[in-house]
Amino acid sequence: MADGKEDLVDKIKIISAKYMGFCPGVKRAWSLVEKTVNNKHNSIYILGELIHNKQAIEKLEKRGIKTINNLNEINDKGVVMIRAHGEPPQTFQKLKKLGLKVVDTTCPSVARVQKLANQLEKEGYQVIVCGEKDHPEAIATIGYTKRGLIVGSVEEAKKIPSGKKIGIVSQTTFSPVIFQKICHLLKKKSSDFKSLGTICNVTQMAQKEAKQIAKKVNLMIVAGGKHSSNTKRLAEVCQKIVSTYHIETAQELKKSWFKGVKKVGLTAGASTPDWIIKEVKIKLEKLND
Repeated sequence: MADGKEDLVDKIKIISAKYMGFCPGVKRAWSLVEKTVNNKHNSIYILGELIHNKQAIEKLEKRGIKTINNLNEINDKGVVMIRAHGEPPQTFQKLKKLGLKVVDTTCPSVARVQKLANQLEKEGYQVIVCGEKDHPEAIATIGYTKRGLIVGSVEEAKKIPSGKKIGIVSQTTFSPVIFQKICHLLKKKSSDFKSLGTICNVTQMAQKEAKQIAKKVNLMIVAGGKHSSNTKRLAEVCQKIVSTYHIETAQELKKSWFKGVKKVGLTAGASTPDWIIKEVKIKLEKLND
């Protein structure tokens, strides 16, 4: 059902995406957190945000889980959880030296990209990771290389010097369009070019479906963290087609947005919890009250 499912409201038709909310990698991370909490450890730390969703992080903190940005913030022998975005090898080495118990929630798709980046470098390629320079996933991936570079745009790719061997992977939530453009450019700069398509299939399906829905509606609502890469991509994709609002919670919805609107599309990022999507749906359904 690539076009989502339609829910009839009094005057406004809501078309909800099928591919939205927690992806398999995030579901796995959340499940591992639940399991760790149930084991009743004295202290549970998450190094960086487990997922890019403020409301989800707040929910974890209410359960006593501490989000930390530096290992120096650990003051006992608790459990340290590695976020879904992964961490560079150096982090795991430090944790081992500290003798801390580690629960690794790195998304399997992300772990695969890390291994591919490492293998490319072993094969003599200059490794390029297409991604955002400040994104934890891209930073973790580049950590599996010694000379790898993060490239986030075509303009940055133009500055890469020509070389004999260039190998390219991608942050799993990166824009497929920009990735292809960067590949096209770097291929011309190398006599031996290897591109490994590592953008998550779920991410690509969600973006494809969002485009299809956007073409059918007067307005798109994209729910998810404002600093969530895949949610921002969804909003960007939809905005090119129809008026789009990127919100974090249902409270941000304004009735004035829907004046004269007959069809509304709803999608959400891969790190958006089900309870937030449900609240947004309920508020949309009350627009005509």
